[in-house]
Amino acid sequence: MPSNTLAIGPVRPANPFVLAPLDGYTDLPMRLVCRRAGAGLCFTEMVPGMALAMGSRNARLRMKNTPEDHPLVIQVVGPSPDLLARVGRMAEEAGADAVDVNAGCPSRTVTNGGAGAALLSDLPMFANVLTAVRTAVKRVPVTVKVRTGPTASRNVLEEVARIARDTGMDAVTLHARSKAQGYSGKADWSQITRVKALFGGTVIGNGDVLSAADGLRMLAETGCDGVMVGRGAIGDPWLFTALDAAWRGLPPPPRPTGDAFFRAVLAHFDMFAEYLGDEEVAARLFRKHLCRYVRGLSGAVRLRRSLPEVTTRRALVRALDEVLTAQANAPAGAPPEADDFADIEVPA
Repeated sequence: MPSNTLAIGPVRPANPFVLAPLDGYTDLPMRLVCRRAGAGLCFTEMVPGMALAMGSRNARLRMKNTPEDHPLVIQVVGPSPDLLARVGRMAEEAGADAVDVNAGCPSRTVTNGGAGAALLSDLPMFANVLTAVRTAVKRVPVTVKVRTGPTASRNVLEEVARIARDTGMDAVTLHARSKAQGYSGKADWSQITRVKALFGGTVIGNGDVLSAADGLRMLAETGCDGVMVGRGAIGDPWLFTALDAAWRGLPPPPRPTGDAFFRAVLAHFDMFAEYLGDEEVAARLFRKHLCRYVRGLSGAVRLRRSLPEVTTRRALVRALDEVLTAQANAPAGAPPEADDFADIEVPA
């Protein structure tokens, strides 16, 4: 059994593998799916501070959790110290085991308002925000998620690490790309090594972990304490199963197929429908998960093109049946079906 490499204050996950805060994805049902597959720690979707302060139902729903949904980091996003201090307290009261400040989201919707990765272009404000949240949140750790800087040529990690240390952050998560990169290009893991040396405390690395081998390599190459998995977990929660097994020196169990796969996808949908309280809304919103679950399977492209027809649980069952029948009838050794759909980009 390996020693636990990840500790955020008193928070000690069972393994160092972390589900990222993916806007529009890492709601309570997806977190539970990933936890059951082996995720040691989960982040919520980013909770918009202004919406939460104004009583938005959607913002409150993003913080919803259950006894199984722990340890849990609730991530908050906003442009001002006073606002984030207020919502940081609300996150703590909602049951967070840690509160995370989003200073890494590159989405223009977020950064145009001065929040997310825009804070990396205003380091005095960044420091004020972290100070305010650390002062307001009394009982649980406070962490921050960042990128390398506004652009590749303007790397601010030295200043960010100093500010994070001086303001008492319990951990730093680095998505090893700049704000300008978004999700393009290759994550520069050497920057994770750098921020670990500069900060000195707990560091979680993020960027381009798509396999168990990637996760172990990030731990070994960078010296980080935890590995955050983002887009790779959409439609493949079993990536956490493989990561945990590899970390423990065990052979990874096979990814579910056939009936086991069908039951797993349907269980995720059923939790999602219960979470939203509306089957038709759930069916429409679950399409983004469905097309990733079936990616590469025979019939997947056809299913994606007919996604507008998936409007009920019955339609979802029919669509899954068709894909799995096509997969079962595919010639032995057939390569994965070519995917002519653009990859999904999600703010993280």
